[in-house]
Amino acid sequence: MPTTLITGANRGIGLALVREFQAKGHDVIATARDPSAATDLKATGAELHALDVADPASIKALADALTGKPIDILINNAGLGDRADLPRLDYDRFEELLRVNTIAPIRVLDALTPNLAAGKEKIAAALSSQLGSIQNTDMAFGLAYRVSKAGLNMGLRTAAHTLNAQGITLLALHPGWVKTDMGGDGAPVEPADSAAGLYKVITGAGPSRELRFFDWQGETLPW
Repeated sequence: MPTTLITGANRGIGLALVREFQAKGHDVIATARDPSAATDLKATGAELHALDVADPASIKALADALTGKPIDILINNAGLGDRADLPRLDYDRFEELLRVNTIAPIRVLDALTPNLAAGKEKIAAALSSQLGSIQNTDMAFGLAYRVSKAGLNMGLRTAAHTLNAQGITLLALHPGWVKTDMGGDGAPVEPADSAAGLYKVITGAGPSRELRFFDWQGETLPW
């Protein structure tokens, strides 16, 4: 039974991913900042761990708790959204997005690399966004969010060359415009549909030396 670890799993896409991977026979390890309050997540029966991705000590504690445990697939899902543009930027919020959306997924990946190297599938996926595509940027909203996701893509694309030596494949994934707290009620994609698509993309991608940037339906996105 493959083991998949999903961060930010207490709601939205993360929770849907837990359910999807469990339904497909995976042993799921799920994280939330406060597992005791994650009622829906606890109901899934997944192995729960506390994780605040913005806190380096919390990431280290998770890695310590999982020492020696092989992980086949890591999904860095935890993240923050923001739609502000110039001149309304909150620069404290900007820094927070960089910590959570850019630095944290790379720090989690780094901390759990030994677990991935010990697994069979050796896949590390991170939820990016089509809004992180520089080529496709033709609107002003979400400056800090876009920068945070473009930075994530660059970090992963660079790390792919190092981690490939250990057989680890990296993926950057756009989950679609999903009906969640971040996406809003007007979003056209249901979390379960996004999760089902992401499952197919992740498990069907195959090994690669290069980072690939896909949407939830398997379409390649431009950098």
